[in-house]
Amino acid sequence: MHDGQPQRLYPIKGNIKENKGTTVRFDTPNALLNQGLEAGLFSAAAFAVALRGEIAAFGTFGRTSFDDDARAIGPETLFDVASLTKPVVTASATLKLVEEGRLTLNQSVGKLLEPSFGSLSHLESVEVRHLLTHTSGLPPIPRMLDISADPFDRSSALQAALDTPLLREPGLAYTYSDVGYILLWEVASLAADESLADYAARSIFAPLGMTSSLFCPSTNDVVKTDPDVAAGIVHDPRARQLSGITGHAGLFSNATDLLRMAEAIRSGGAPILCRASVARMSANQLSVSIGAMSYGWFCAGNDFLPRGDLFSDEAFGHSGFTGCAMLIDPVYDASIVLLTNRVLNTTVDGVPFLKLRRQWLNSVAAALTGA
Repeated sequence: MHDGQPQRLYPIKGNIKENKGTTVRFDTPNALLNQGLEAGLFSAAAFAVALRGEIAAFGTFGRTSFDDDARAIGPETLFDVASLTKPVVTASATLKLVEEGRLTLNQSVGKLLEPSFGSLSHLESVEVRHLLTHTSGLPPIPRMLDISADPFDRSSALQAALDTPLLREPGLAYTYSDVGYILLWEVASLAADESLADYAARSIFAPLGMTSSLFCPSTNDVVKTDPDVAAGIVHDPRARQLSGITGHAGLFSNATDLLRMAEAIRSGGAPILCRASVARMSANQLSVSIGAMSYGWFCAGNDFLPRGDLFSDEAFGHSGFTGCAMLIDPVYDASIVLLTNRVLNTTVDGVPFLKLRRQWLNSVAAALTGA
């Protein structure tokens, strides 16, 4: 286990650098994660925290699974980051395409998809911005998707998502929707004229030095998320049916790669996005009567935001079902990444983990603002 104290990462690229200033003590955050391990809430955890553009703390805990022969995790070990895929890949790449003039946020989703998938009249009033902010009127998951079918039958799974009827007219309410980001992936891939995975690898990951972030990893150094599924296979069943490459889940990454992304956004977007895009990603884009969601990220007022009790009202972030979270706080110049595999223990529900995560975030806030 790394002790969570400032140290040089392998190698540092992008917008973060080695901390050469005041040491930030992370005794309490480390102790809380060890408590989670001892309680069996997860078999592995990793975190990376930056303060004012420098590494404040970094730690890895536990093993790749609960199996006796599991290996200890290290800085390069990959986690299934689940819905962090939404902001890190899909939303970021979509805004990059907007910057490049290949897409606009008020375009009709139905009309954009029609040349490739035929008439989708129920999606004509849905705009790209509705998918980004979960206000499309689409339900949380595709209603017609049979998750017991062949997990790699991508065409039928995608058609099920495309055919999913709206719950309501777009723009009237907020409903967190995996199916919306499945469709956004297809829209953005068409605009990019290539798979969004390839576009993001070149336009988002490469400039930041996120060399470990990818879909469908072949390495053995991956944390397991399902006792019945091999490590490296995405945990989310809908992403699995879409061959592990889609817009709502499927990305595998590690804490330091994701910290590079968080710090790029916190510091204005360079080298991947312009400041205007980041302004839209870092602030609520909805009427307060509807909800609190930016273009890709949860904002203060959204119950899904993993903020704890002490970070500022300007903080924004995202969570992942597997036990992952990212938080960016522009008031305190802080970026926080926490990765776990809390879904591996199927005998424990998410309530104890969510309590521990809140306690951990509170202790991180205290460590950073007391330094």
